[in-house]
Amino acid sequence: MKDLPSAATILDALIQPPAPGDRSRSPDGPAEIMDPIIALHRNNSEQWDREDDARWGQADDALVAAAKRDIDKLNSTRHGLIEAIDLAVSVAVSVAGAVEPGRGAPLVTESPGMAIDRLSVLVIRLASTESAAASGSVDAGTYAERLPRLRNQLHSLEQAIGTLLDELARGTRRFLSHDSLKLYGPQDPEPVG
Repeated sequence: MKDLPSAATILDALIQPPAPGDRSRSPDGPAEIMDPIIALHRNNSEQWDREDDARWGQADDALVAAAKRDIDKLNSTRHGLIEAIDLAVSVAVSVAGAVEPGRGAPLVTESPGMAIDRLSVLVIRLASTESAAASGSVDAGTYAERLPRLRNQLHSLEQAIGTLLDELARGTRRFLSHDSLKLYGPQDPEPVG
C-alpha cells in the first residue's frame, strides 16, 4: 500500500493537523491524498463550530440564519472534498498497478472519502466530548461516560478504513466515487478536484 496512506497516518493527521500553510510539519503520505483529507477536516471543524453557533441558546434569528447559510456552503465544500479524496485514492490505486477491480471484486458500501469524512467527524466529536468532560460543568460526568464508547468507535473505524485501503490496493474490493447530487441552490459550486 505504498501509494496509499495508512489509516494510522490519516488518523494522526486528523488528531494533530498541521496549521494552515505550515509545510514544516506536513503529514506523511502522498500529498494528493493527504491534502484534501486535511482540508476536509478543517472544513468539518468549521462546520461543527457553525452548527454549535446555530444551536446556541442565546442565538437570535439573524445569527441562526447566518450560521445555516454558512453550514450549507461548508457542506457543499465537504462533498467536493470527499469527491477529491475518492479521485486521489482511485488514481493512486490505478498507478500502483493494483489488480483491475470489477472482475468479481465486491463493491464496498461507502467510498474511502465517505469513510474518512466519518473518521474526521468522530475525531472532532471525541475532542469536543473530552473538552466537555474536563469542563467541570454539571454534566461533565455524562460526557466522561461517553469517552470509552467514542474511543472504541474511533479504533474500530480506523481498523475498518485500514482494511478498506488495503483491499482497494490489492484489487480485492472496489468502490464507486461519491458524487454529490445534493442541491444547494443555483450558486452550487463546481466540484473540488
